[in-house]
Amino acid sequence: MSKWYKSMFEAKLAKYWISLSDLRREQTEQQIAFLKSILPKGLTLDHCCGPGRLSIPLSEDRFVVGLDLSKELLDAVRKRGKKNNANLHLIGSDMRFLPFRTDVFESVFNVWTSFGYFSEEKNELVLNEIVRVTKPNGIFLMDIANPENLIRRFQEKDWSEEEHIFLLEQRNWEWETKRMKARWIYIDKSSGEFHEISFDHRLYSLSELKRMYAAHGLKITDVYGSLTKEKFDSNMSVRIIIVARK
Repeated sequence: MSKWYKSMFEAKLAKYWISLSDLRREQTEQQIAFLKSILPKGLTLDHCCGPGRLSIPLSEDRFVVGLDLSKELLDAVRKRGKKNNANLHLIGSDMRFLPFRTDVFESVFNVWTSFGYFSEEKNELVLNEIVRVTKPNGIFLMDIANPENLIRRFQEKDWSEEEHIFLLEQRNWEWETKRMKARWIYIDKSSGEFHEISFDHRLYSLSELKRMYAAHGLKITDVYGSLTKEKFDSNMSVRIIIVARK
């Protein structure tokens, strides 16, 4: 399996994620309110923190550790964090091998479908590492795309426009492996340059995640379908938001 998860967050695409985070201010405020209503104020890990869209504002009332593999995104978080006097520490690391001691975080959160990048076995390893570094009785919150809803509204081809780029996307859903494979062509508006990346992502249903959580000693306490805490509906909910306790 190619290391698309590295190139996806480097160079031109790193700039795309950074600029996109600026456009999601209303959504960011909603997500922060949601996280603060669920996560305790102890030491918190933003697992795959990206450009710090959530790490920085969340660090206003707690100490946050932001972890990501992308040096470019972490550099962006570092610069933004200084401007905001963020109570934030940043770590560059692979999510499969967390550089933390066991039972250290009061809470861990992983959002925006930052899970399922690898093979089945390595995705299990990612979850195992999250459980390892979470304190007993600590909270793990995951927010991912709901594949059952995604399949219902599946489009093989799509395009979108952001402030700096045009994005063309071609998708392929593999029923046997339950992986979404996609090809992105993104065009820089200012230069006219275009770049291409292909990736594939394992999408897990709620029933699959329940089995995985149970196997790793996580007890699910709540499942939501949105940031407004609406009840999860397997057909209609766009997101699966799981709150679990170790």
